[in-house]
Amino acid sequence: MEYRDQLRYIKNHQNESERKRPRRRGGRKERKRTRRKSAFGRLLWTVQMAASLFFVAAMVLLGILPRQYLAGLALLLLALLFVVRALSERARRSRRRRGSGKGLSVVLSALLIVGGIYGLKVNAALDKIAVGEESGRHAGEPTYPVTEQPFNVYISGIDVYGDIDQESRSDVNLIATINPKENKILLTTTPRDYYVPIPGVSGGERDKLTHAGNYGVGTSMETLEELYNTEIPFYVRVNFTSVEEIVDVMGGVDVESELAFQTGKEAGEIVDVKEGKNHFNGKQALAFVRERKALAAGDNQRGKNQQALLTALIKKCMSPMIVRYANGMINSVAGNAETNLSENQIKSLIQMQIGGMKGWEIESVAASGDDSGKKYCYSYRGGPLYVTVPDEGSVEEIKNKMEKLMEN
Repeated sequence: MEYRDQLRYIKNHQNESERKRPRRRGGRKERKRTRRKSAFGRLLWTVQMAASLFFVAAMVLLGILPRQYLAGLALLLLALLFVVRALSERARRSRRRRGSGKGLSVVLSALLIVGGIYGLKVNAALDKIAVGEESGRHAGEPTYPVTEQPFNVYISGIDVYGDIDQESRSDVNLIATINPKENKILLTTTPRDYYVPIPGVSGGERDKLTHAGNYGVGTSMETLEELYNTEIPFYVRVNFTSVEEIVDVMGGVDVESELAFQTGKEAGEIVDVKEGKNHFNGKQALAFVRERKALAAGDNQRGKNQQALLTALIKKCMSPMIVRYANGMINSVAGNAETNLSENQIKSLIQMQIGGMKGWEIESVAASGDDSGKKYCYSYRGGPLYVTVPDEGSVEEIKNKMEKLMEN
């Protein structure tokens, strides 16, 4: 009896072992599957960490975010890494498929990679813009603290499409006097036909201001420096193409017009301009600032219209939405605009605006004069031309306003 009991025990033990074997095989498969999932989760987490580092490095290279923003960004990305890791660990322990953080990790990694590439593209475009042709002593002052001290920028608009390197008459002659500490900008427009000497060229003879552009942007700057007895270290040079594309990239712009008038075909587009607010696309905005014949005050009013468009652009650029348009704007002006502001100076100004998000007080003034007669011009020997003889009173008033704003 004892022997039979032993056989029964052995048989039962074998059967029990056979019943358990499939379960062990299933458990082994489950463990393998768990290890694969864990390895995949670690891979996604590593990709997310690499994408985070790439994005932060791109933002540091771009250099337009204030330090406190960069620090906050780095902490946020670090926190997200910990969150994804914690979700992954919790899912592994509870053997749940959902809530593992893998989807979140994939989305974050994709957004960070796209954002980093965006930052690098903006940086490359800025590099293209800040290489404007420099002439003489107007090579710029790359160490000038543009976020600390007031400065003048000459804004020249040349009457051509396409390549910005072309020498051409300057139809837009604006000076932006900027005081970054007081957040104030003085926009001064000078009529293209202002009858002034061209330093280093005309030997004291007078000529139209617009003709100074034929001798280079530096000559235009020196002419205005002499007229207003001020120093203009920087310039921005744009053409028709850049104006159109910037306005279009920004989704159009709202411009306040002093007068109601209709532009002609020679301005590039027939536009019915209303007195007050107008929403313009690129072609309409360009026509608005080019039109002269439909205006009773001629070039004087055209200068005011140019100031109105520039004011509208500045206001839109100062809004938080500028981040949305930044890449398109910079790519639009690359090749169609140039400046002798250094890349670091441009970035520091953007960084200052992002850091403070303060509004700017903008004042516009226009030099006036007598445009009723003709005079002989240095650059044209075919006979007298219509010019605007400067009103010394208005010139003196502008000098005083510039000097006051330049006081630090």
